[in-house]
Amino acid sequence: MISGDNPPLNSQSLDPDFTVDSYRQLLVLAKRQYPFVLYDEIPWGQRFVLWRHDCDFSLNRAHALACAESSESVRATYFVNLHSEFYNVFERGQHRLVREILGMGHRIGLHFDSAFYEVSSEASLVMHLRHEADLLENLIGVRPSVFSFHNPLASHLGCEQEYYGELLNCYSRRFKEEVPYCSDSNGYWRFRRLRDVLTQGTDPCLQVLTHPEWWQETAMPPRQRIFRCVYGRAQAALASYDADLQLHGRENLAGPTDFLGFLRDANPQRYRLLDSLWMSDEFQALFVELWRLHESQINNLCKAVLCKQWQVPAKEVNAFFESLSPAIDGWRLFEGVFGQSLEQATGTDPDSYREWMRLRNQVMHGRGSAAREDLEQGCTYVCMVVESLAAWGRSQPIAYDGLGHIESIGILAFQILDGTQSDRLDEATLEIPGFPTKHWAQFKTVMTSSGGEIP
Repeated sequence: MISGDNPPLNSQSLDPDFTVDSYRQLLVLAKRQYPFVLYDEIPWGQRFVLWRHDCDFSLNRAHALACAESSESVRATYFVNLHSEFYNVFERGQHRLVREILGMGHRIGLHFDSAFYEVSSEASLVMHLRHEADLLENLIGVRPSVFSFHNPLASHLGCEQEYYGELLNCYSRRFKEEVPYCSDSNGYWRFRRLRDVLTQGTDPCLQVLTHPEWWQETAMPPRQRIFRCVYGRAQAALASYDADLQLHGRENLAGPTDFLGFLRDANPQRYRLLDSLWMSDEFQALFVELWRLHESQINNLCKAVLCKQWQVPAKEVNAFFESLSPAIDGWRLFEGVFGQSLEQATGTDPDSYREWMRLRNQVMHGRGSAAREDLEQGCTYVCMVVESLAAWGRSQPIAYDGLGHIESIGILAFQILDGTQSDRLDEATLEIPGFPTKHWAQFKTVMTSSGGEIP
């Protein structure tokens, strides 16, 4: 029994078991030990593995696993829930995913939610199973031949006949008694770790239950995996709304968030975050994040010029930015690198800039607050500054807006272990002989000795 004194196997918050790469390894290991079979071709009395997925939260993740299995010439059965709170198999996009899973050679089963119907008898179970099998057949053109219970009560697990409503029961007495079982329910191995089971290969046959949502590209806690499923679906729904309006030539009245439009293509990930904050009226967080975007934009523009025009080695650039005093704001840095002010480049008034920056500092350090209306006005102001600076950057010889990653203009950045790009430049690039060391030294002296206030 799982308890505080007996924690589940592999329950670490960053469990390396539950990644797509690890999943592929498990498939290879399983193929060495067992022939893969489907539920309508079980060779009772022989060695086999049934590979099953109960799709509780995400058909998108199911599709990802189906692709991984197909690449290994493995077929599995995907059990879909017609009453899921997290996906809708009747939606166009979700229906397409199911059809594509079928097209890879996999099978679709019924993940039956008996609690939805308040099933209290086997006769009721049969009636509702047939109803849902009809619905699924009409939807995808293939009738399911097998079902599994979704979050079953003890009374439902007591339904142990091999078939109900002409559907094979994954929880029948025969399966319970003759086919050993391994499951990743709740995002961890509840009883046995699958890798250990497959390595030992001592079970004469095996039923493996995995839930697609637990298997992500990188290791993360189970709740975070569900978060990605839920919010990924929400983002997709909102993107669909925007796309439909654009397709039909309709106005997309977004209110003040239209000021973020410049970021939609330049940095989609950052746009989604800021759009979400704006739509949620989280203006303090939005105001600070927009300032962070602005400062990183200036940093990127300066790095681009230092590397491409000044020919400063990446190692020197990294050391400079990492040692730069917080008192040196973007205004001062920009002026030092480009020899002109933000006022000249973007038309930004220094007095206005100074006042909004002071509010930013107060909010960021928890030393002051502002009315919602004032903060939203501040957000609008920073958006206009960022957009103006982006236009200016694109007009310069570097042809760079400072919003996209710096690698977009051919400057290599350091890769973090998870594969993402950092803001730190890649120091593995060749040293630049004869770069203007004297000019560079003078620049650093001026910057480190200057104050942080806007002149």
